Amino acid sequence: MSNAPAAAAELAADPATRPRPTLRDEALPKPIRQNRQLGNVQLVLDKGETTDVLGIVYGLAHQIKTADYKLRVFLDHYNRRLKILEYRATDYRPMIEKLEFLAAANKFDKITVQARKDDWEQFLRHGYVLEGLLKYVNRGKTAYMVSKFKSQRRIQSRGLIKEIELIEQIMQRDKREEAPALQPGYTLDFAREDDIDGMLALYRRVFKTYPSPLTYREYLVSVLHRDAIFRVIRNRRGQVVAAASAELHAANLSAELTDCATHPDERGKGLISVLLHALEDDLRRNGYQCAYTMARAPSYGMNAAFHSLGYEFNGRMVNNCDIFGDFEDMNLWVKSLRVRKSQPKAGSEKKPVLVAHAQRQ
Repeated sequence: MSNAPAAAAELAADPATRPRPTLRDEALPKPIRQNRQLGNVQLVLDKGETTDVLGIVYGLAHQIKTADYKLRVFLDHYNRRLKILEYRATDYRPMIEKLEFLAAANKFDKITVQARKDDWEQFLRHGYVLEGLLKYVNRGKTAYMVSKFKSQRRIQSRGLIKEIELIEQIMQRDKREEAPALQPGYTLDFAREDDIDGMLALYRRVFKTYPSPLTYREYLVSVLHRDAIFRVIRNRRGQVVAAASAELHAANLSAELTDCATHPDERGKGLISVLLHALEDDLRRNGYQCAYTMARAPSYGMNAAFHSLGYEFNGRMVNNCDIFGDFEDMNLWVKSLRVRKSQPKAGSEKKPVLVAHAQRQ
């Protein structure tokens, strides 16, 4: 027979054995490698130049300018990749050599570039591969998604055959570009500040890990209706049961539809399709020409939703980012927003003011 009350009293009386208070109720994302450090990270910016970053580190934007090229890159520590955000070059060799150095020095095993029609083949000559296209993404022009893999593990997709078969099955489905009906008892709205707690709870429930700091309050507040438009669906009790966003790239008149999540108990009701269609209308009203997404390749529901809404499948980014505790392939879907059979009527709901800000990395 246990003596629980006595044991509890003894524990409370002894400071050495008393449970230590929790310092933060927001758990760190689960690392994909045991030795990955998120609290104190040193990133290499150039030969002999490093920077130490403290706190929850996902990555760091960095600019480089020489006589031969100009670069803006994102040192994506969390996803172990080097992402080129912008570039201009008169001589491609020194620029590509700089990318090689940055990837090797930071132990990144993937480099990704949104190349242009007139130069994407320059990258192929240096070991890059064409993973897909993003049509219409740069003011109607196509971006060529070229990548270089630096390890055998990163270039090999364990689920590639199943993912190909999944796309083939989805392509047999009919497209339905009209707005789906929202079931009674649910309301569609722009995300408000009062929704932050509900959105955080939803994202933490759905995603084991995520390639951006989406599950942290400070980050979500900072991007809400500034770098992105957020839409939510609430149930009868006012709880957020589904959410999605359009990440704005104002200079290119394009937006990435992302951060899509539905509560497990609410799946199968077409809520994501409702959100995506609403976001498309928001973008059209603000003059955007293209919407695109990178959907988890193993997810039948997400890929079927984009196909149903008239998005074009444009390729697959292999082992692109960490969402559920490991690298996952991401399918590219894109849609031109220029042509529409019938223009939707403007709703009476209060809309957020959209302004051009720096894109989320």
